Amino acid sequence: MKTALALALAGVFLTVDVGVADSGWDGKKLYRYTNEHGVQVLDDVVPPRYVAGGYEVLTISGRVLEVVAPELSGKELEEKRRREARREADLQLLKRYNSVADIESARKRKLAIVQQDMAILRSNIASLSRQIESEESAAARTQRNGGTVSAELLARIENLHKEVDVVRERLSLREKEAVAINSEYDAAASRYQEIAGN
Repeated sequence: MKTALALALAGVFLTVDVGVADSGWDGKKLYRYTNEHGVQVLDDVVPPRYVAGGYEVLTISGRVLEVVAPELSGKELEEKRRREARREADLQLLKRYNSVADIESARKRKLAIVQQDMAILRSNIASLSRQIESEESAAARTQRNGGTVSAELLARIENLHKEVDVVRERLSLREKEAVAINSEYDAAASRYQEIAGN
């Protein structure tokens, strides 16, 4: 039946004036798809197994109403999503900044905050280190004089060492953040130059 329909329609396409036929279009549609043998088929439905390969919706006279693109494979879909994400990121970059100078200014502002925190953390480490030195000197004097260092003093020294470790870890995180900020803004400046053509 499909073959007969296809042949009959081929004859219609050759003999019917498209403009005249479309003027009286009754809303009936045909679907053109490619089968597994690479042959284009006209039918009143698209079998489910051919939907993924894409198809066209036509009037009886052959005018194309809609083209349904083939579904993308896994890699093609991943690539399409990557391109769309890149395009969106580029649009956001152009909205956020007017020039590379704007990007550099934003970098400086962001780094200034991180560097200020790093300076405070370094100052805290120095202060804690002085406290540790003072407490350890007191403990050493007590031992030199033949006394026993109190459990409270030993606990204070231990707590100060732990506090220094915590502050050093925070400082390390802020140092990594500064590196990440520089990388982020280097990439933004480079991409801005590419897409803005500067």
